[in-house]
Amino acid sequence: MVAAVHFQDFVEQLGLGLHDLDGDTIKIALTDVLPVNTQTVFDSITNHAAMTNENGYTALGHDVLAAWSESAGTATLAGTDVTITATAGGIGQFQYIVMYNDTNASNGLMVYYDHGSAVNLAEGESYVFDILTNILTLVGA
Repeated sequence: MVAAVHFQDFVEQLGLGLHDLDGDTIKIALTDVLPVNTQTVFDSITNHAAMTNENGYTALGHDVLAAWSESAGTATLAGTDVTITATAGGIGQFQYIVMYNDTNASNGLMVYYDHGSAVNLAEGESYVFDILTNILTLVGA
């Protein structure tokens, strides 16, 4: 998985207080359409062609169980890995993982990740979205 690409509007939305990173529900959604980092809101039909409820995949994405913390002037948004396991019929093609704020009134986009190639899951196969260390880090002066 390559580094996250932040949507441009996410930075402004943070400054305007449109994201409560300590309480909002942050989700990932799968798509086979390359996101454009100038997009501002998550729209599963127009912008991201995200899959519907399909054989183990939950429409509009999976909660990353985000947690916000601060220590010695460094704040982090961490989350948990998400495992998606295909049931009968499998899960269709995707390549991009879009992270957005499901609690935000406009479902504000945050970041997206490129898997690097198309993924199809057969019945019983799993895809693990590895959060790694954290989603976002802000360092004070």
